[in-house]
Amino acid sequence: MAQRGCPLPVRPPRPPKPPPGLPKGLTLVPEDQVPAPLPPPTSRTADTSVVAGRGMWTWQWGRTEDGDLGAVVRRAKAAGLSTLWVRVADSKSGFYGAKYLDGLVPLAHREGLKVVGWGFPFLGDPVADAAWTAQVLGWQKDGHRLDAYSPDLETASEGVVVTEKRIATYLGLTRRALAGRPLVATVYNPTDEWWAKYPYGLVASYADAMAPMVYWGCREPGADVERAVRRLATFGLPVVPAGQSYNMGRDGGRPGNPSGPETLRFLHEARRSGAVGVAFWVWQETTDEQWQAISAYPW
Repeated sequence: MAQRGCPLPVRPPRPPKPPPGLPKGLTLVPEDQVPAPLPPPTSRTADTSVVAGRGMWTWQWGRTEDGDLGAVVRRAKAAGLSTLWVRVADSKSGFYGAKYLDGLVPLAHREGLKVVGWGFPFLGDPVADAAWTAQVLGWQKDGHRLDAYSPDLETASEGVVVTEKRIATYLGLTRRALAGRPLVATVYNPTDEWWAKYPYGLVASYADAMAPMVYWGCREPGADVERAVRRLATFGLPVVPAGQSYNMGRDGGRPGNPSGPETLRFLHEARRSGAVGVAFWVWQETTDEQWQAISAYPW
């Protein structure tokens, strides 16, 4: 499939940037002081159907329908979405999302929508990260609570302190707070490069489902998502890929948003490959053309 804006213009090579390091203000617990991880689960009973179908990731709530909860739910319903993925916490600010969840989750549930809370652990102190995650999972309003939790498990390029011990300690402690709900691990797209060095197997041992970030840029979206689903399915967990609905140009990638046909191609191949659902990053940048494609696809 020909893709809009590809190939990228030739640019002079730049020296690689060093990893940014743990953000200022966060504590780096020495590796030998990180507690030993709890063992991964021996069985899984969480209902992963809560992430089935079509979804959309949200970030910067004020730029998501201008923060209008009712408008978010109405547009989600009109587009045929099943799930809203809402950022609610990170290592820098802790659990800050209750002010959104108090209004959003009861309203979304009344309209038949599921809500996944997601957070960003930097893992400098995985025990502290697990503590704010437990607050996220302990939140409730009038009997409503989040339907699932997704940690965004990034790498050193985003300032995260990545070791297998830190990841396992965080995920093991987080599982204790799930109260029967699924842990949906957001992971890198398992391209050949990342498949060889990202700890997919370790993450999968603690997760109930996997959400690879399949932002295809100048690659072919169908082949990209088919490979991601096929590779991650080897762990025996449901896969719910995150698809691209943002402009990569500001990050030095392909300029412009994916087209409607590309979006449909991603949706079709994700479902054909066995994904239980998809969700798109990110609401605030999704174009009308992409909304129309998402709405038109029967999932």
